[in-house]
Amino acid sequence: MEIPKNFFTADYLFSSAAPTNMTLFITIACAYFLFIILAVVLSFNKGLLRQFRTRLYNFFLTIGIVGVFISFFRYEKINYIGSRLAMLLLIICAAIWYLSITFYSVVKMPKEVRLQKNQERYQSYLPKKKRFSKR
Repeated sequence: MEIPKNFFTADYLFSSAAPTNMTLFITIACAYFLFIILAVVLSFNKGLLRQFRTRLYNFFLTIGIVGVFISFFRYEKINYIGSRLAMLLLIICAAIWYLSITFYSVVKMPKEVRLQKNQERYQSYLPKKKRFSKR
């Protein structure tokens, strides 16, 4: 697949023509539905750190829903919302958001995990509250 020479012109980016390649359009729409399904699966996964799971859940759900809406508007030939520019902006936003999640998981998350393990180790040495039973 080759990027056209006039890709960044206003005529090309704001065109509201329906996609000529229907299989590519269906593939893109299915990818956005897959993002929504991944968000639902992540909501039930308890193996990941809660903050990391929340970030991924928000990413997949938001990008999936917005992508499905843009795909729908593109299919219905609704100007501006269904334009190539909207899809390009969504992809750029998704890339930036994904890079911020990657930065969090590589730089900040290990520090938080170490801090949490130190806190748990500290709590293990503290005396437990005794439970008084009622007679």
